[in-house]
Amino acid sequence: MEFLTKLEKKTLEWFKNVPHLPAAGQKWLGDNIWWIILVVAILTGIGALVSLAGLGALISVAGSATVASYYVTSTVTAWAVVTGFVSLFFSIVEAILLAVAVQPLKEKQKKGWVLLFAAWLVVAIGVVVNSVLSLNVFGFILGIIFGAVWVAVTGYFLYEIHGQFAHVERSRGVKKAAKEAK
Repeated sequence: MEFLTKLEKKTLEWFKNVPHLPAAGQKWLGDNIWWIILVVAILTGIGALVSLAGLGALISVAGSATVASYYVTSTVTAWAVVTGFVSLFFSIVEAILLAVAVQPLKEKQKKGWVLLFAAWLVVAIGVVVNSVLSLNVFGFILGIIFGAVWVAVTGYFLYEIHGQFAHVERSRGVKKAAKEAK
């Protein structure tokens, strides 16, 4: 957890000098991020299931009797299966982190933001790993460029809502604490 805190502070420095959303936009995003993340978690889970089905189909090609050249096809198919499972792993981890973050985000707990931050880190690591596993210079460059743009944009929005998630107590969110204070 200390590592995440240090990394959070370091990345906060990166995003502090960029132009910010208006305060009303930050508040709206902070108040509604929980259902946006819920939709993203569901779509990521569906994508992981589709990837799993695609991997099953890809694996079945390796055992096909109609394969023209066993050595070429098995090598290409085997590498595609490896990269597919690595990508599937990152998708599953991301979907789980996002799904677990929904309730704390709804309650405006710092834990929800930290889970989003962890999912963001998983996406960033996944971009690099999947780009390297492409074993193609063109694929690597495109994967890194588009992945870096995606990570930068999502990181921007992640840090725009950073200040709205306060650590009140371990088990209670800001909304519950505010109601009890009244």
